[in-house]
Amino acid sequence: MHPGESSRKVVPPANGSVCNIDALPEGILEHILGFLPAPEAVRTSVLARSWRDLWKSATGLRIGCRGDDSLKSVKELREFVDHVLLRRGDAPLDTCDFRFGEFQQEDVPHVNQWLRHAIVCKVRVFILSIISDESPSPWLELDDLPLASQQLTRLELSFVQVRNSFLNFTSCPLLEHLVLEYSELWLATKISSKYLKHLFIVSCRIEAPASEHSRIHIYAPNLVSLYIDDLEGRTPILDSMPSLIKAFVRITPDCEDACDKLLDPNCSQCECQYCGTSVNVGDGNNSHVLLKGLSEAKDLDLESAHDMFIFKMDLK
Repeated sequence: MHPGESSRKVVPPANGSVCNIDALPEGILEHILGFLPAPEAVRTSVLARSWRDLWKSATGLRIGCRGDDSLKSVKELREFVDHVLLRRGDAPLDTCDFRFGEFQQEDVPHVNQWLRHAIVCKVRVFILSIISDESPSPWLELDDLPLASQQLTRLELSFVQVRNSFLNFTSCPLLEHLVLEYSELWLATKISSKYLKHLFIVSCRIEAPASEHSRIHIYAPNLVSLYIDDLEGRTPILDSMPSLIKAFVRITPDCEDACDKLLDPNCSQCECQYCGTSVNVGDGNNSHVLLKGLSEAKDLDLESAHDMFIFKMDLK
């Protein structure tokens, strides 16, 4: 060995190939491509003839997930998404992750169609987030139709408007994780799923039907963990949750269940629309709003602004 030469032997690539990635078992490449943003996954089609159609079977579809702070609008990505879904057909999806910067009203039908297409493709994890201060509405309206999926296990929605039928998850027997953030629950009376195990509702506006003077009910008897924080509107009614282990509930000043008399005992006139009325009751059977559902929790954290009457009423 001459001075300066390395003692390591250089092993020539097998069959003249620079990389043996093509030798990976069937399905592994599709799984790897599923972690790439969709535009990058599509561009792998030029690597070799054997890669030409691999992206169409990628197990993940990630739109707008660029790893930086810039998000494109729905309009900018609409043609690309339509093309990708058309070329993929009904190839199975494990994860579908859509993140956009803004939307216009004309984009709403397209986004709803993409959601339904993902369900047809047996998606297990669906994520939709639209973050913009320039859209005509802060929330993108999802069709008021129930989801029906035998495969969906996790649903995460941000900056959307959902209504009553959409929140009926009785036809999603594997759905265990539901996340609702910065969204509006419009004219909704119930979130229903006997299969749900983890529920996360943060910074959402709840608008129950005014004519019914009602609160939205949360029916999830097998729930294991619950996180509710910073809701605008009336506090939801929690039905019995005998399997609940951990719960966090914070009632902030944005909640409508406030009473001036709790801040000032000498207050003779309270403008609270619920004060001293029968509307204060939780449901037709008892006056519990939160504590009926939280009573079985092993780890419980309750926080409330001083002028909120919900906990005081529940403890009567």
